[in-house]
Formats: sequence, C-alpha cells, structure tokens
Amino acid sequence: MRISYFIVLVTLCFSCSNEEKNMRFSSWQSSQTEEKIVRETLESFKKVYPEVAFDYQPIPGNYTEKIQLMLGTGKAPDLFWLKGSTSPAYMSFNVLYPLDSLISATPEFDVDDFFPLFKDAFKYNDTYYGFGKDFNAYVLFYNTEMFEEAGLTSPPTNWEELVTYATKLTKDTNGDGKTNQFGFVVEPTIDMLMPFAYQNGGELISDDNEIKIGEPAFIEAFDFYINLYRTGIATIPSNQGAGWNGDVFGRKQAAMIISGAWLIPYLKESFPDVKYKVAELPMGKYKATLAFSTAYVIPKTTKHLDDTWKMFSYLAGKKGMKEWTSSGIALPTRKSVALENGFYQDSIFSVFMKSVVYAKLYKIDLKERWFDESEAAMQAVFYKGKEPEEVLKKLAKKLEKYKLN
Repeated sequence: MRISYFIVLVTLCFSCSNEEKNMRFSSWQSSQTEEKIVRETLESFKKVYPEVAFDYQPIPGNYTEKIQLMLGTGKAPDLFWLKGSTSPAYMSFNVLYPLDSLISATPEFDVDDFFPLFKDAFKYNDTYYGFGKDFNAYVLFYNTEMFEEAGLTSPPTNWEELVTYATKLTKDTNGDGKTNQFGFVVEPTIDMLMPFAYQNGGELISDDNEIKIGEPAFIEAFDFYINLYRTGIATIPSNQGAGWNGDVFGRKQAAMIISGAWLIPYLKESFPDVKYKVAELPMGKYKATLAFSTAYVIPKTTKHLDDTWKMFSYLAGKKGMKEWTSSGIALPTRKSVALENGFYQDSIFSVFMKSVVYAKLYKIDLKERWFDESEAAMQAVFYKGKEPEEVLKKLAKKLEKYKLN
C-alpha cells in the first residue's frame, strides 16, 4: 500500500509543471463507452470555450483512494467527480470550494432547473459545493418471455405480488431436480436493501443525525429481503457463478432484478437476445426507491478557478448535460434537459423519471467506513446465517463512531 501511494506521489510531482499551465479534470473509468462520451462532451466544451486550456486525466482504479491522497497533498484535479454516497464526509472536511458566489455571478446556471431531489443534494451548512452531473435510480427489470411462459401479463406492484410472482417464476426447467430459473435475484449489499427499508418507513440515519438502522422498520425490511433468498425464490450472483445481478439476469437465470439504467447498455452488448421491460419497484407501505448521483466539485486548492468554473457550469449546465445524457448512459438531474432529451416519452426511461419524484438520495451523513461495516453485516446474514435483528442492532452501535458531527 505504501509503495502504491509513493508511486502516485511521484506521478503527481512529475506533473506539477503541467498543472500550473492547464486546469485539470478527472473522472473514474467505468467503461470505454463512458469515457468516449466524456471526451465527446469535452470537445463540445472546447468549441464554446476555446480559450480554456485543460487536460482530461481519467483515474484508473482505486479512484476514491487516489482522490483522497491528492486532496491531502494539495494536488487534486481542478474539477473532479465525487460520489454522492460519500459526499457529506468531503463537504464536512472543508476541502471543497464553496460555489455560492460563483452561482450568484452566473444566473444562467439556473439552480432552480434541477429536480428538487438534486437541487440541494451537495449542499452543506447552507453552502453549495457541487451539483449532480446525472442520476440513476433503482427500478425493476423483468424478462417478458419468462413472464409470458408463467402466464403473467404485468409486473408486480407490491411486496405480496413480488413474492407470488417470484414463486411462479422459480422453476426446474431441465428436469434435473434443481432450480435453474429463479423468480428474483438479490445481492447482499446495503444499497440493494435500502429501498425496501425506505418502503417500510425505515431509514439508515435520520436528518437529526440519529442512527436508525437497528430499529424495527429496517429490521422488518431485511427480514423480507433475506427471506426471498432463504425460501428459494431468489438467488444471489455468487451462487450462480456470476459477478453481479445483471449477469444472472442476462444469462436468464432470474426473471426479475433491481438495477439502474447501467444495465441497459450491458444487456445490449452482452445479452442482446434478452427481452425485457422495466417497471417501478413493487411498493411496501410506501413508494420509494434509491437514487444515485455523482457531483462535479472543485477543490479549494484550485489555481484555475475561472477556467474551472467555466467547465463546471458548462458540464453541469443545460448544454453540457443535454449532450452527456443524450446517449441514455444516465439521466439528467435538470428538468429542462429531461424534457428536451425525450426521457418522459421513452418506454424505459420514463419509468426512471417517475421514480425520481419519490426517490431517496443515496447520500449518507457518515464517514466512509460506514459502508464497509454495513457490507460486513449484510454478508453475516447471507453467508453466515445470522439473523437481521441481531446483526443490525450491533451495526447500529458500530455506526455511532462514524458520525460526522
């Protein structure tokens, strides 16, 4: 670990002279398709602002760790992506540039154009530190051929129907005595569980900074979630030799999954024969889903504020966001862009747009280690047979030490 950090520091020092000349923009690398679209959007920016000299420096692997190191050494890119789930920690550490004065001087940036869920998503102590470049949300994907074979004509709309449908869709299709088609696929991850908790009136941490994950509403949701697996009507990716739930769905080993829009290009490229539709998540006591957003942010150490704000306000503005989201790789956080790009008319993307109205943002007001603790708790239930109540109550106590305030 120390060696890898040393290499990063050497690389940073080597690039010091270059960073004095040009502003730098960094993002992670999740796919060649995504990077291609980023570069195309930056080319459009260059046409509007030819006077801005910049370098695009995507960061391969260990993105969060490298950004943390860069921030700690004062060598962070002038503009970079920040995950919404971890943003509270960064905003509280006083390492990001406050944007209010820049916004006031740029009325065309139009903060009110953002959906309510995202308008103040990256605001801390009444100060803006970032704005979402796009969003994604969990919806239900279902295999229409499997539904037709089971005599099902529409997706489940509530938890009871989810169980009924998953039971009908769970089959031994080759007669070897083993289930090889499951009604549903779940993942032992906290973010997959959270929509169920929200639908049951639960929450992980309250607005007044109280840990709530060990309370009955969250426990009941976890009971429901794990029982889908324990009763045999759902599987998990590792049991099918798969890396994630999209793989299980693509191989036609499960009829329904919860996923974001990132599944769409994956299926198109890897499993083009899968016929599917999407629907809003089956609801519990309430309608709820989880929404994800990544912010553009500027570190306090930037030496190119004017140029950086030009890029920031373009990429998070109407023109840049329209181009970035036009491919459907993600959805816009701006209302006007959603309308212009036709997302409300699209049979698939319109479901995501409906969901944004009642979605909860995946943004946790805890230090980043909360996630590792929560994932360990999920695995204890799925792989070690522990009971949700016992595990979540212990987890609630552990999370107290990760509060930001």
